[in-house]
Amino acid sequence: MSKTPLFDAALDKILSPLVPHTRTCAETGKPFEITEKDIEMCRSLRVPPPQTEWIVRMRQKRSFMGGYDLYRRALPDGKSVVTLYDPESFAKFLPSEEWYSDKFDPMVYAQEAHPEEPFFAQWDRLSHIVPRPALRQDPASENSEWSIYFQALKNGYNCFGTVDSEDVTYTDMTIITKHSSDLSLCTNSEWCYDDVCCNFCYRVFFSEWCSNSSDLYFCLACNNCTNCFGCTNLRNKKNCFLNEQLTEEEYKKRISAIDFTDSDVVEDWRAEAQHLWKKAFRCGAVLTNSEDALGEDIHNSRDVFGSVIWESEHAYKAMLTAGVKNSYDTQGGHGVEYCYNDLLSIPGYGNRMTNMCWSCMDLEYSELCTSCEHCFGCLGLTHKSFCIFNKQYTEEEYWKRVDAMKVAMLERGEYGEFFSHALNPVAYNSSHAMALFPMVEEEAKKLGMRWYSFAEEQKGEAESASAIPEKLVDTKDAILKQAFRCPITNRIFRFVKPELEFHREMNLALPRVHPSVRRYGRAAQQFPLYLNQRPCDSCQTIMWTRIPATHTAPVLCQDCYEKVVIGEKELPVAQ
Repeated sequence: MSKTPLFDAALDKILSPLVPHTRTCAETGKPFEITEKDIEMCRSLRVPPPQTEWIVRMRQKRSFMGGYDLYRRALPDGKSVVTLYDPESFAKFLPSEEWYSDKFDPMVYAQEAHPEEPFFAQWDRLSHIVPRPALRQDPASENSEWSIYFQALKNGYNCFGTVDSEDVTYTDMTIITKHSSDLSLCTNSEWCYDDVCCNFCYRVFFSEWCSNSSDLYFCLACNNCTNCFGCTNLRNKKNCFLNEQLTEEEYKKRISAIDFTDSDVVEDWRAEAQHLWKKAFRCGAVLTNSEDALGEDIHNSRDVFGSVIWESEHAYKAMLTAGVKNSYDTQGGHGVEYCYNDLLSIPGYGNRMTNMCWSCMDLEYSELCTSCEHCFGCLGLTHKSFCIFNKQYTEEEYWKRVDAMKVAMLERGEYGEFFSHALNPVAYNSSHAMALFPMVEEEAKKLGMRWYSFAEEQKGEAESASAIPEKLVDTKDAILKQAFRCPITNRIFRFVKPELEFHREMNLALPRVHPSVRRYGRAAQQFPLYLNQRPCDSCQTIMWTRIPATHTAPVLCQDCYEKVVIGEKELPVAQ
């Protein structure tokens, strides 16, 4: 029998007559389609159709995640802690070790639920008083204070979403990496620097979309290659320079003439590589061991649609997920089933509109809950059931109140929508959404998003970035005590000891801009995570791809791309 009969009856009046149609996005005013698949998923998961287009929903959820910028802030007892919440955030927070301990009891902040009052107004009051952890971290990790959203990390500095890694700095969403710096979306790699989407690599530098390779510089989409420089779309090659085959002796002579310890030399070659990459042909949709799959970067999956999906089934409009089944509009989840419009469920079952709830079942509109089930509008609970706004109810009373609340929310157009921008404790430009969906201050504020100015980081005493020695050999340990002003953002940045040691070990010039600038630059190279349709420039097959229409070089479907790479097919002539 239904636990929420009044809500189910009201929802059926919406879902039963629903047919595919065009809607106007409530945020952007642009038209978007409600497809037959959208309706199928809504009926299956018992939610109304969304009021905003997919990219808006992706961006909105991601904006609730902290990003690359962390802050050292004072606590009431005079101590300080590193946190993702900027000084202007309304969020109260505790040191992570205290928040995760038995000392913290979020139930003391319990509030009475009032179905007649708008839900988000009630959530706003709760959200302002319940402390959050200063950082979302794995307590078992070591020596990684200045990092966030990581697991099994040892000696990590300023890392984001890094898993099973050691001795790394400024790595973002990387897995099983060691002795590396400035990597984004890389896996199983060691002694690498400034790479994007490189896997199973060793000593690969300034490169993108390479795999199973070693000793590469400024390479794009090269697989099973060794000792290559400035190359694109090569397979099983060695000793190549700008895609020209050389002898081993010729290659060594050319590479030895390039001084990678000189920042000017590095930046000149970076500009040259970007010029070459813009003209290189690309694979528009990477799909491996998958069937009935639409989208980009999908692996070992069936009946899915979205971006960066692994080992999933019946997942629709998913992004950056793994092990997802029968879910719709889920993002960043792992081991997720029957979930909707949720962010970072790891794992989760039957959750809707939740934010970073781990090992939970049947939670709605809840945040930072662990091992809970049947809770609504809760924040920070652990091992709890039948709670609303952190207040404990009997099972019978819980379902009665939830039924009334969901009916009222449905009537007001609230139910099914994620938390609004006004409820976000994270400033947009300090969130991870800024990396994946960049936006300027004026545009963000117009949409009701908060923006942090980083005014404090722009005030202090600092030297110009031009004072950083151009050559690594001229860099002394005293640089660790100096502060420099970023020429792009005007923000102050410093070098840390593990970073300097890595550059000396690799004989690579130090960077000359703020770390966040470097990270946003790498994020831009990944292409947007939302999808668009375009034809293969060879066979004209329509494909879903992240590569935007503004990209002028040939974009090929996977079949044509592989044939061109191995020489079985001619590359189409650019128009």
